[in-house]
Amino acid sequence: MTDERPPDDASLRGALRSLRALFGDEALVAAGTGPSLERIAMRSDPPSVATSVPLEAPGARQVAVPAEPLVAAFLDGVQRSRVVGYLAGSPLVYASVAAAVRQRVARRLDSWGEPRVRRALFVSRGKLGEAAWSRLAACGVPVVDITADVSDDAIPVHPFALRARALDLVALEREGLERRLAAEWCRRESRWLWIDGGISGNLAVDERATAFGVVKSHTTLYGSAEQVEAVLSLKEGERSPSFLVGHRPRRAVASWYLRLRTAPGGDPLHGLVRVEISPPADMLDLDGITDDARARLTAHCDRLSAGILAERAPLSLPDPRWDTLTYGIHACEMYLDALVGL
Repeated sequence: MTDERPPDDASLRGALRSLRALFGDEALVAAGTGPSLERIAMRSDPPSVATSVPLEAPGARQVAVPAEPLVAAFLDGVQRSRVVGYLAGSPLVYASVAAAVRQRVARRLDSWGEPRVRRALFVSRGKLGEAAWSRLAACGVPVVDITADVSDDAIPVHPFALRARALDLVALEREGLERRLAAEWCRRESRWLWIDGGISGNLAVDERATAFGVVKSHTTLYGSAEQVEAVLSLKEGERSPSFLVGHRPRRAVASWYLRLRTAPGGDPLHGLVRVEISPPADMLDLDGITDDARARLTAHCDRLSAGILAERAPLSLPDPRWDTLTYGIHACEMYLDALVGL
């Protein structure tokens, strides 16, 4: 999937029309009648605690909310995929991925640049066979081989395993669109961009870039047992000390936790987000960090945390993720949902 401007017949309707002409109705299922694959529990990573390297002294830090917003734009991506048929026991997964940057213009959100949209069928070439693959490739709908890197004797037999491989590749396509948009912003802009999710895989977001990532899920918590307990005890408007997370083979990021809202009923993850930035070069030599370098990092983390807290209103209700889903990202997601239409 390299072309970000798909042909008109790459729509779901066009894909179904091509499949029906090629293989007949018996190969198709009632597309659109069930939930997208993203809403089906494909797998669940177990909760874990990972080590990290502290960059600041321990202790929660209260953050003051600024009078003026810091964030100029928001970047988000969506993916929607469904099984639309089966051939040789192999699922035919139709997917749409999209990403966009929405910027503030006169107190409203408008598109920055062109949104990225891709649509394709994700299938196993090895399972379908060359004849069926050639017919699919000639129908005008982009086709992605989900087992291109797997030998014929190692291709999964279970259709759920093939479905999971398709979903993984769809996610990679979405992440690719998001990375390219972030890179474009970092080349052209000096205003601050909020990226939904982590930045560890995006080499364009370096220490000079005016972009940061906000992670809303916490399957993995970072720090020692004592540090994690301190994070879970953060009060509204407080942030944790920053720390270094080494993502291998991805590069390291500087990160910290921030409590957006009071936790009702003692829920330790309510309103809790984790911020990621590219660490300054003078913070990577852990044995040579100066007091001045540490003070600059603290001021930078405080400034970004304040800018994030300023985005808590308006609420993104009725979305159930409202406690961590700020309205800028929520509005970007709604825009992309309308754009994808699947």
